[in-house]
Amino acid sequence: MGFKFLVDAINKGRFTIAVKAARNRIFYKIFQYRGRVAGRSFAKELQDIGTTRVCFTIAFNTPWVIDALTKAWETYRPGMDLVVIDNSTKDDARAQIARICAIRKVPYFGLPNRREKHWSRSHGTAITWTFHNVVSHLRPELFGFIDHDCFPVFAFSIPDSLAGKAVYGLKVRPTENFIYKSRKDDHQWNLWAGFCFYRFAAVDGLKLNFEPRMDIGLDTGGANWSILYSKLGEASIEVARREQEPIELSGTLGLHELLDGAFLHIGGSAYADKDTKYYRSFDHRKNLRNYIWDTYLGGSSGQIADDF
Repeated sequence: MGFKFLVDAINKGRFTIAVKAARNRIFYKIFQYRGRVAGRSFAKELQDIGTTRVCFTIAFNTPWVIDALTKAWETYRPGMDLVVIDNSTKDDARAQIARICAIRKVPYFGLPNRREKHWSRSHGTAITWTFHNVVSHLRPELFGFIDHDCFPVFAFSIPDSLAGKAVYGLKVRPTENFIYKSRKDDHQWNLWAGFCFYRFAAVDGLKLNFEPRMDIGLDTGGANWSILYSKLGEASIEVARREQEPIELSGTLGLHELLDGAFLHIGGSAYADKDTKYYRSFDHRKNLRNYIWDTYLGGSSGQIADDF
């Protein structure tokens, strides 16, 4: 007990946090420079096909999710071109995802392979890599990022929500974690990295960073608080609404989310009142996939993915 207390105290110390942050910056710089030439070439390909309003999703080992997302994008057309950036750690998943994108004619780019245990940091650095190595060279009118398991399920125009605004997305505030305790005077916030959109002119020249800032209670995308969000006036921000979207499958209730009445988010953190392992089971994934396709995507005949 005493040893664990000592270890926890050391891990929460400012010096340890600073050392880890410096280490992460070094690892990210190494990762950022890997594939940068390919990233610039990919940006040129997007320019050549006339991409000016673009939404990126970071794929991660789940072909069936990308299958549903690309079909949903094709069906409901939210006013931006979808691009898949593959951060998968499994070669077979990458192969399936690339195949799905080829069939649906969705631009696909495989990030340099790496292993990162911290999910939020892995996701954040993948988005940051995409911004610096693709977006900054593409220079689109509008760009954004959506979670791979956040699907448009009703007609919606993202550009309309960005009209006259610098940013649009789901606004999140600090949450307590192992190094941060909430305070009454909390004022920092960020746009959730799974649903965030930007006018490029509003961020041109900024070194956006989508990594978490656990020290101020902000998860993925939180590092942009000091870079961007803290400098924005309320009039330049369009905030998405979030509602609970209960879905009952085989007698088990899942508490998913509906964003702005049009995007269904089925992320793992939204899974309901049962053990997480159950929700990651084969049966649950199958039931959830079937529900999404039968309810919103015209039935299972359009599926491409081979497995879950």
